[in-house]
Amino acid sequence: MKTMKVVLLIAMGFTSSFMYSQQKQQDMTNQEVVEKFLNGFNDPSEITASLALLTEAYRFSNPMVKLNSKAAFIALAQEMSKVLTGLRIIRMAEHGDWVVVLYEFKSSIPGLESNFGTEWFRVENGMIKESQLIYDASEWRKFYAQMQD
Repeated sequence: MKTMKVVLLIAMGFTSSFMYSQQKQQDMTNQEVVEKFLNGFNDPSEITASLALLTEAYRFSNPMVKLNSKAAFIALAQEMSKVLTGLRIIRMAEHGDWVVVLYEFKSSIPGLESNFGTEWFRVENGMIKESQLIYDASEWRKFYAQMQD
């Protein structure tokens, strides 16, 4: 009986914590959701909270890949975290469900230390449903081609 009470208290705690985080997330503007998502790439302790902002069917594309799930994006992010060293937001704009961000992303790869990109995010109900990253990938393609050789 005592064990059952403890289990119920823990379950209630998790449920209220989840509901609180969902409510706080819905209280954020679309721009704040995107900013929180991107900030996780500068602070490894925040990456879990960042990835929690993606829907399971999150779609991501950039000049080199197209992904159709949160799981596929997480796999890509894990690989990219080996070379990306930071992200600096320069400008953000919000219109309806869309947020566009101009940012600089930095890497540890010689010749690719500083890169500028624009990413378009579609946000609904406090969750990121899709994004499209646009940047000059010509030097990145050369880098990956050399890795394949």
